[in-house]
Amino acid sequence: MTSTVTAKTSIVGLEQWSSVISQAFNPMSFDYLPSGPAGTFEAQLSSTKFNRVQLSCVGSDAIRVIRNKSDIAQATDPQYLVKFQLDGEGIVQHRNREAHLRPGDFVMCSSTDPYQLLFPDSYRQAVLAIPQDILNTMHGSAEDYLGIRMSGESPIHGLVSQFVTSLVSRIDQLSPTVVNSLEANVLDLLVTALNSEHATESQSAPDQHLKQAKRFIHMHLKDPRLSPDFIAQAEGISKRYLHMLFKEEGSSVSRYILQLRLSACHETLSSPQMQHFSATDIALNWGFGDVSHFHRCFKSRYDITPRQLRIQAQNLLNIKTSI
Repeated sequence: MTSTVTAKTSIVGLEQWSSVISQAFNPMSFDYLPSGPAGTFEAQLSSTKFNRVQLSCVGSDAIRVIRNKSDIAQATDPQYLVKFQLDGEGIVQHRNREAHLRPGDFVMCSSTDPYQLLFPDSYRQAVLAIPQDILNTMHGSAEDYLGIRMSGESPIHGLVSQFVTSLVSRIDQLSPTVVNSLEANVLDLLVTALNSEHATESQSAPDQHLKQAKRFIHMHLKDPRLSPDFIAQAEGISKRYLHMLFKEEGSSVSRYILQLRLSACHETLSSPQMQHFSATDIALNWGFGDVSHFHRCFKSRYDITPRQLRIQAQNLLNIKTSI
């Protein structure tokens, strides 16, 4: 089972590009920088939607992109946008920082803050859109690296960039199931790169162990073996210590896993692209071994059954389609 959906669009004209790119990511403003024949503008966009993140390949003629406060006010879900330079050059201004990107470099921006992108000539970028709550759970200091150039010449940063570049170039040759499974690898590599920049000495051992345990849970959320025993063994800590780490947060390991799985099922059930999968298929895909238990927990958390949620989502889609 997979939720991978790929769409490709070719654009001629800045007005159409403005509409398409704002819908694909977040509302933005554009300033055309003529580099070709007068009055011409060409651009391309391809996007692949995974379980939790979206990978896009975007390119156009020379352009300036501005995300201002009025654009931000129209946004809904906060995201981190990790921009990998594939071709050409780009200048990113974000958080009072300026990153000059060349092929192999990448930078991270927040959809909740203003930023500017300048591409003085034709270019291509791969953009990884990650919900902020996911990356913040896996790496609590992600905000510290916004607007900072991650050089492709760095061994770990270069490895992340090469992986994403290779994925973009081969994504049409891979089966949806394989592509879908690679989401965990992309996130793991990105977090590893951010960790390489982070001064871990400033964190206590329990904080580090809790972060690593949460990261492991996110990476193995679909694995039905995921349990306190499984996590403790993988992280090299005792199960008692693991329970203590989560107790300090007022939670438990099992409750944390359950809430993440329920949230993932809720998002999947609400997706129009997933209507051909049953609620049972979706529950099993996200690691639930007992379908009856899933239905009870889902109803308890959302005060609605999976079937009722799916009907609501379909009705909302029908309304949008008819407008």
